Amino acid sequence: MKNLLHTHSIAWAQGVRITLEAEGIHAVILDEHDRGALGVPGRVRLAVLNDDDVAKAQAIVARLMPPRTGPPPSWRWQKRGLLLLAADFVLFAVWLGLFAEAQSAGTKSRLVTYALAAVVVILFIGGVLLIMLGPRADKGTP
Repeated sequence: MKNLLHTHSIAWAQGVRITLEAEGIHAVILDEHDRGALGVPGRVRLAVLNDDDVAKAQAIVARLMPPRTGPPPSWRWQKRGLLLLAADFVLFAVWLGLFAEAQSAGTKSRLVTYALAAVVVILFIGGVLLIMLGPRADKGTP
């Protein structure tokens, strides 16, 4: 008897066991009623009874596993939007400090303050747009 699978999902283990039984591989679920910490179900083990069937069972489990996918395409847009908003937050803090000083300073200092305010607004709008329009990138993906 060899362990094939460790999982927290009893339903997943039962489904794999049924699939293996349909292929003629005898399997058993171990620790099905074992409780882990604080009453949360612990790990369930699925074991193959015949050691010669382990390789075939591993191939079947690999076929049943869903494909691993990365983050959705929208995440690239939204991540950049969040980075813009983070940079905007820092520049906004700098702008607040300059704004207090520019009230008593000359026109050149006020011009820099207004230019920085424009950059803060543009970064904010860009960040929000990237976050809001990000899900549109997911429309073509399954």
